[in-house]
Amino acid sequence: MKAQSSRKNKNQRAIGRPANKKSVGKEIILQKTIELLRTLPPEKLSLTLAAKHAGVHLTLIKYYFEDRTRLLVDVARHLTLEFGEYVRTSEQDLLSAIDRLHLRIDAMVDFYFLNPYYHRLMLEIIADEKHELAGDLIHEWISRTLEIYDGIIRAGVKERQLRAIDVRFTYLAIMGLCEQFHLGVRLFDRANIGPQEPTEKLAVKYKKFLRDLVFDGITLRSTEA
Repeated sequence: MKAQSSRKNKNQRAIGRPANKKSVGKEIILQKTIELLRTLPPEKLSLTLAAKHAGVHLTLIKYYFEDRTRLLVDVARHLTLEFGEYVRTSEQDLLSAIDRLHLRIDAMVDFYFLNPYYHRLMLEIIADEKHELAGDLIHEWISRTLEIYDGIIRAGVKERQLRAIDVRFTYLAIMGLCEQFHLGVRLFDRANIGPQEPTEKLAVKYKKFLRDLVFDGITLRSTEA
């Protein structure tokens, strides 16, 4: 009886566990969920939907991620790290603070167009006040982001290119402006207003518009030098 009970408990613990090396792994499920969240708002995502889109059994999702918040946190962390790595690699040869901010505006417009629900994903995670991992991610994300922006602005002030502006508000303003591009393009298309231009062409124009708009406000003027 003890041997049968032991085997039973062992089998129960193994529910959802990959049976062999060819089984769908955690990384693939993560990528499939990211793919799904490019068309589906995060508040509508369930573990069942994630499993269906990845073509796996629900128990496998639970085995890897335990619960919905853990899945959302892992998706958000993956996207955040991916964006951060892209920007770090791209800005290695950039010396001035203004050039680094230009790069971040361009990269954020592209990122939000590809991942239109990223901000809502973060808000969904913030809403779970009891999940320790959610709190850790938000703290890590915001503190690191503000640290980077603070360094850029300090460098710009030292270079006499930027004014000493509020780091938090600068990030919020840039994030909001960049995030709106994907929505605006869809609104214009739906309303059939203005010239019909390819999205890529509009993106180039919008990035330039943002750079002019933002830097007219934060660049150190000759009268302030």
